[in-house]
Amino acid sequence: MVPFHRASTCWGCLPLFLVVVACEAPDIEPEPRPSLVVALVVDQLTPDFLERYDDLWGGGFRRLLDGGHAFENAVHDHAVTFTSPGHASPTTGVVPARHGIVANSWQAWREGEWSTVSSVGDPETELVGGSVSGSSPRNLLVGGLPDWIVDRHEEARVVSLSGKPTAGVLMAGATGGDGDDRAHAYWFSDADRGFVTSTHYRAELPEWVSRFNEEVLAFAGDGCWESRLSPEAAALSRRDTVDYEADGVHTHFPHCEADPPYRDVGHFIAQTPVLDAATLALAGRAVTELQLGGAEAPDYLTLALSATDRVGHTFGPYSREQLDNLMRLDEELGRFLETLDREVGPERYVVALTSDHGVLPLPEYLEEQGEYGLRLTSELDDAMERAAREVGGAAPPRPGGEGGFDPDGAERRARMAQVLDEVEWIEASMPLELLEGGVSTDSFTALYQRSFHPDRLTSRVAEYGVEVRLREGTLVRASGTTHGVPYLHDRHVPLLFYGAGIAPGRSDGSARTVDLAPTLAELLGVPVPAGLDGQALLP
Repeated sequence: MVPFHRASTCWGCLPLFLVVVACEAPDIEPEPRPSLVVALVVDQLTPDFLERYDDLWGGGFRRLLDGGHAFENAVHDHAVTFTSPGHASPTTGVVPARHGIVANSWQAWREGEWSTVSSVGDPETELVGGSVSGSSPRNLLVGGLPDWIVDRHEEARVVSLSGKPTAGVLMAGATGGDGDDRAHAYWFSDADRGFVTSTHYRAELPEWVSRFNEEVLAFAGDGCWESRLSPEAAALSRRDTVDYEADGVHTHFPHCEADPPYRDVGHFIAQTPVLDAATLALAGRAVTELQLGGAEAPDYLTLALSATDRVGHTFGPYSREQLDNLMRLDEELGRFLETLDREVGPERYVVALTSDHGVLPLPEYLEEQGEYGLRLTSELDDAMERAAREVGGAAPPRPGGEGGFDPDGAERRARMAQVLDEVEWIEASMPLELLEGGVSTDSFTALYQRSFHPDRLTSRVAEYGVEVRLREGTLVRASGTTHGVPYLHDRHVPLLFYGAGIAPGRSDGSARTVDLAPTLAELLGVPVPAGLDGQALLP
């Protein structure tokens, strides 16, 4: 933020007879605004990773942690902690109930029934450089930081790069469309073995992206992921050969393209640290080719780095594979920051680092540590069906007049919630009426309400009219692990700002990921819409 300079009074220029003699204040040049803002979202990155392995960082994480201002208690302010809402909230400055991206997919009422909608799926667009339908921000109900920037600065560019279409599209806000070629969004397609885009953004891939795609396969090397960890570093992770990670067989290094679960080289890239190495290399190419940060108008570059999530789902958060992945990411981030130093200048860019969600440790690992851990597969569906039968059948909601729901079935939904509350591993059940009511009975209910939109229901709410919160440590997944609940292991994420005009430091006060967009807007001098859920954190 440009400091506010107040002209000092020259008291020595006031004689006793009160004739005021003018005195000149020194000329103070205002600090220049950053010309490039970079938003980094590392999928499934937890603060615990950064602290647990602090002595190992020597690249990008080291620079950001030592030179940035970190908010150590930052959280997502919503319950359904999935990838899509976790990228949309930091971008827009509002919670999912307002920006509308309540999950990776949801149920929408169409032609008299609830049907599945993808968060960024858009059948009216085509994939450019690929073979399936395209994606767009059509389901995003509000704009975000990239939109505020281009509204203020006509010449600003928006570039969003990701390993996933959900992240790449949502971090670009509502930009693009209607022939606006200032917006670039590219994401990796394992089926097409390269980075693709959608006709929402442009009709064909730029030459520099097509040229980069010709080099992508080289990032996979010989098709094997070998550990680079020293014995001392490896000792900081949990043991490598456990039957509760991956498929129970391919649980240790090396992991090769020819082995399960990899289908081909494109899938191998998408599921390993190769993905982020390629994404960051493309980011460096974008900075150079588009000369980002080289003009007076600020440019916006966002990178959604997805390998940590892919590795974490398969092997778990404290696995040797995850540590090896993070150390490679640290190295690649360091190279990328060196590119920014060289091409933009260290006094002309700012970086924000956060994550879309955390993750639950593998339940079996929790049990080994003497903590509660429980893995479920079909038990939750069975419990929902039994509860529905007990109350006389499911009571799925039907939209009623004036945006509400038909009250038929409300009593059964309430009774069903009471039945589900008796299940040992269900902590609380919330009928639809509680989610839409706006009155919070506890802090967890408030989090679910911030994830609730009446036109976009989760599968359980659409089918039964009831949402459930499982006991902490309970996982519904046949193998590996996941996220998506309101406990701190999923909501607590890094939030750090680094770069021009930002003094290093730590803050332990309240902070939320919805604060990211207004904080960066404040640093750029870009106005924000009224009524955001987030606020600027840095003075």
